[in-house]
Amino acid sequence: MQTQIKKKKKNQNPPWEDLNPFILSMIFARLSLQDQLFCPAYVCRAWFSASLFTLFQNSVLDLRVIDKLEDEKQRSRFAHLLKFAIDRCGGWVTIYFPSKYVFGYFATAYIAEKTPNVSSVFWSSDLSLRVLPICISLLYWKKLRVFHARLNPEEGFAVLSQLADYCEDLIELGVHGKLTERDVLCVTESFPRIKALDLSESSLSSKALGILLDGKLKNLKELNILHCLILDDEGKDIRDGHYCLLRAWRKEMLGKASNLKNLKKLMHCLEVCCEQCKDVLSKYNNDLEK
Repeated sequence: MQTQIKKKKKNQNPPWEDLNPFILSMIFARLSLQDQLFCPAYVCRAWFSASLFTLFQNSVLDLRVIDKLEDEKQRSRFAHLLKFAIDRCGGWVTIYFPSKYVFGYFATAYIAEKTPNVSSVFWSSDLSLRVLPICISLLYWKKLRVFHARLNPEEGFAVLSQLADYCEDLIELGVHGKLTERDVLCVTESFPRIKALDLSESSLSSKALGILLDGKLKNLKELNILHCLILDDEGKDIRDGHYCLLRAWRKEMLGKASNLKNLKKLMHCLEVCCEQCKDVLSKYNNDLEK
């Protein structure tokens, strides 16, 4: 009789590690990010798995979380858990890389190797220190359909060339930064199937914009040149010139855009220089001083 009572008590109070992982994850999601990183994962293997599910459960692998962490210990812990999640979870279709934290060459290549089916990558920080890792990663991300990045003018062409060589299914491209005419030529000649192009908050020459609108991107449906700094032949903001010349140039550019038969959406602010455009001009001038 006593044995039966003990068995009933055991059935009424299952061990913590036998709790439903989904319920555990819902509970852990209510904790602060620091508590998620350092508390539940140390209890047992079941809680460790539930912690990984809580932090990396979506189809989107959002690595921008690491930018919110305050010290190196927290960032190191996140990177440690990320490695386990990549080995166990998978299934991500979109990756957002952080803008402040720098993943090294081996870490970036490892993430890419373990996520060959990813279709969208967003790289928000400057690629100047990470061109080689991202070029190596593109060898694995051959199924990419969406790619956004802030490119360094000296090395951005290498990234665009690598995209053209290995990502044939790309239909949406976002490049931001100081774009050269060579960069724009690479886009128009290497991505004929592209449907959406985002160059917002970038700087490019008037000739480069003309090349972009010359009709080679026949499948282009959406073009975003909001808050772009357009430079004349002397490298000055074209909107600071004579009003009549600016009006004629604007009419020419919009005329070229209207000849793109499939273009449905053109986002621009070519008439007056707004506050965001002034910010782009300020960054451009600071880069020139450096």
